[in-house]
Amino acid sequence: MKDHQLKVSPLAVAVLPGIVLLAIFFLIPIANLTARSFTDPVLGLQNYKALFGSQTYLRVGGRTIWLSFLAMSGCIIIGTPVAYAIAHSKRQVLVSVTLAVLVLSFLTSSLIRAFAWMILFGAKGPVVAMLSAAGLGTQTLLATPGAVVIGMIHFLLPIYVLTAVAGLRSMPYELITAAEGLGASRWYALRTVYLPLAFPTIGNAGSLVFVIAVGFFITPALLGGPSEMMLGQLIAISVSKFGDFGFAAATGVVLMLLTLLLLSAVQWLSKPKQKR
Repeated sequence: MKDHQLKVSPLAVAVLPGIVLLAIFFLIPIANLTARSFTDPVLGLQNYKALFGSQTYLRVGGRTIWLSFLAMSGCIIIGTPVAYAIAHSKRQVLVSVTLAVLVLSFLTSSLIRAFAWMILFGAKGPVVAMLSAAGLGTQTLLATPGAVVIGMIHFLLPIYVLTAVAGLRSMPYELITAAEGLGASRWYALRTVYLPLAFPTIGNAGSLVFVIAVGFFITPALLGGPSEMMLGQLIAISVSKFGDFGFAAATGVVLMLLTLLLLSAVQWLSKPKQKR
């Protein structure tokens, strides 16, 4: 009788709910989006021809990648030293305060943060007043690429730091101590020993914030102008103003494929050379 009993692996039981949720909330919507890009309003490639045949849409796509790259680079430059300090500092009070600030910023709504930057960068904001006092007079900093990138970095920085900290904490910090014991300076040990080992962690955290950045909508809509429009805004306009769901779906599919391609390149570059 026992030979006929169905044997179910505990691993399958544990994984099955996740697979079902992934299929319902990710695979099915992606399949529906892709199918609609080819069938709305009629079966064909008209939506992709309209997307790739317009210089305006291609310019918006290139700007989305460029602004997302700048935001990712800013997060890496600013966030990596912070993540390093949190991962290896022995000053627990300082680590706890820094983590609390990061988590509080992460939990704050992106809309509230964008409005805060609008006040700072606006015509009557303190940043414009300081620039005017320094002889660098300008009426407003809003509707500029710089305002959009700063707002994106502000939103993405906690995500980058918290992601990188988890990887950096597993790094063998003893190698730095050993290098210093052999006569290397702290900077030389960090540059030649620690940083190459940390590169995969930095690449993974950077990839994560880049994926989030290419889908930004609120920050460029509030801090940027028409000349800083990103693909997320273009998709929203296609649906809300023109009701062109097929074109919006095609734009989403292209954005997804482009993101996957860039992610694959980053992942390949962040691998240790001996494993390529």
